[in-house]
Parts: sequence; structure tokens; C-alpha cells
Amino acid sequence: MKQTFLGVGYTRDRAGLPLEAVRVPVPRPTADEVLIRVAASSLNPLEYKLADLNFMGRTPPVVLGFDLAGVVAGVGRDVEGVAVGDEVAAMAGLNGDGGWAATGGDGGSYAVAPRFLTVHKPPSVSFRDAAALPMCFLSAFAGLYGAVQAGATVYVPGGGGGVGHLAVQMAARALDAGMVISSGGRPQSIGLARQSGAHFVFDYKRDDVAVEIAELTHGRGVDLVFDATYNEQSFAETAKTVRRGGTWIVLGVGPGRTTRLAETHSPVDAILAERGARHVNVNLLRYFSEPAMLDGEARGFLQRGMDLAMEWATKGLVVPHVSQTVDSTVEAISTGLLSLKEGGGALGKIAVIVDRDLAAGT
Repeated sequence: MKQTFLGVGYTRDRAGLPLEAVRVPVPRPTADEVLIRVAASSLNPLEYKLADLNFMGRTPPVVLGFDLAGVVAGVGRDVEGVAVGDEVAAMAGLNGDGGWAATGGDGGSYAVAPRFLTVHKPPSVSFRDAAALPMCFLSAFAGLYGAVQAGATVYVPGGGGGVGHLAVQMAARALDAGMVISSGGRPQSIGLARQSGAHFVFDYKRDDVAVEIAELTHGRGVDLVFDATYNEQSFAETAKTVRRGGTWIVLGVGPGRTTRLAETHSPVDAILAERGARHVNVNLLRYFSEPAMLDGEARGFLQRGMDLAMEWATKGLVVPHVSQTVDSTVEAISTGLLSLKEGGGALGKIAVIVDRDLAAGT
């Protein structure tokens, strides 16, 4: 095993995009960590946000790329259940380094992941698809699992997005929602939301979605909204679709704080209060920024999510839509992240092939 590798990340605080190549040592797993030789990864909005703001307070250089699929190269002394040579999917700790390598798919990247976020990759799921799941799947899982009751009416705006298309599938196919409604602003994203199992998909640029949902639900509204759009206007509009006593779940820091730099007034809580509806925030980052939250129950919950990501993918219930696959280069990754940042360009997930030979099983 090599001692160092050329990673992709940021070398200065708040450097933003484009990212840079940075030589870093191959990490050593702590007692409860797994060292993974990375075959594939994928892009998430978190990565450009960390490059822009470094809000976890890391000391650069920081290597990004938190979604991991590959082969176990080493384990910590307390790790059980996985061994060197096993094919796994994982999510790196969000307060640590990721696994992108500036090698153009020619290999040579390593990352560590907590044991509870590392699961065996089923043979029927490719490295690419396994790597497209962890962060987006866990985000949808944390919002919907245990919250969606069988037969419920669920609204997932942005059903063509990275989290959104998985959330639609999860609600419609794995959690037995009675009706799943979604929305999008482009024909492609509307099509992906339908393909993912949404029963009704509206064009938010053309349709008054709140009025359409009121008609569909005979004026009642939906039981649950899961909004992962990171958009203040969307938050206000989707809050209006919740029924009395229903639940509005938002991914991330939520209304009034979408920029992270400044807090602005949001009408969402007033809208929800008028309906007697619950406001729930789901934020994977909090588990890593506030370590006290990462207790045994939280670890078990996230481990359950990773297990179900692989199980449901194997069964065809929740399958990532990979619209683009790029090599692991500074240029390709930076371009892909810029498309996520600007919005509207990416459909589903963008996968990254870190090690072409390993990803191909050669």
C-alpha cells in the first residue's frame, strides 16, 4: 500500500471552487474505523458548501468525497463483521476527509469510514451505484423512515434531485405511502420523479402546486412534506400544502438560514403554526458537528439506513439514477460541483470513478 496519494479538496480556508489537488498521507483507521481503497464516489452539495465556507472548522488541506464504495484495505482493532478484501459501501465521517483522488480514474485513493457507516456491497449492486447512495439515501431515510405511515399522502418537492428521487422511491415503494406527489421545473426532472414512483408530478413554474394538492386531497392537504430543496421560496410554498396536524420535514439548516451566513425572516413557522403542524429538521451534519448526538441509538439508526440502502437497491425498491459519470479529476469534479451549486443542471446523481480497474472488478 502506498504511503500518500493525490487527493481532491481545498487547501485554503473558504477557497471555494475550483478545488485543488493536494498530496495527503493514506489515513490510518482508529479503533472503530475501516480503511477503504476507493473505487467510486459521487457528488453532493455538502462538498461545495464545505469548500466555500469550511463551516466544520477544519484545518486545510481537506480532501472531499464522502460517498465511498470500494474494498476494505484495513480495519481498526475493535472492528468486527468486515475484513480486508471485502467489497463495501460507506460514508466517511463528515468531520473528516473523503476519498476523491486527482488521478483521472487511475486509482490510488484511500479513505476511512466509521464501522457503523460501512456495509457490505451486494454483488448485484455496482461500485458506481453503491457510491451514489450513502449521503443522499441517509438524508431521505432520516426524514422518512418511521415518519411515513402506510397509506399516507406524501409530498416530495424536487423529485428529480439527488435526495428527492430517492425520497420519492422510498416513500412510494419501500414505506407504502398511499399517494406520493412531487414537483420539478424541467421536463427531465419531472420525468425522473414520475419514473421514481410519484403518482402526481407538477411543474412548479407553471402550476400552482398548493392549489393542485388541495384539489387532489379534497382540501385536506398532505400528511407529510419532505423538502430537500434548500430553497426559501420552496419552503414557504410547501408549508402551505401540509394538512392540519401534519408534518413538515426539511433537510439541512432550514427556513431563514439557507445561506448559512445570515439569518433572514421566514414565514414557514407561522404557516405551520396556523395548521398545528410539526416542523422537523433533518441534518446529518449535526451528528458530526455535535458528537454528543452520535450515541448508540443514533449509530444504530444510521447503520440500519446503510443496511437498507443496499437491501432496497438489491430489490429494486430504491435505486440511484446516475445521469452522469465522471473521472476523478480536479477539473471534472469541480465542474460537476459547480452544476450542483448553480442548480437545475444535474439530474439525480453524478458519480465519480476513482479507480477504473477496481470499479470494473479487474
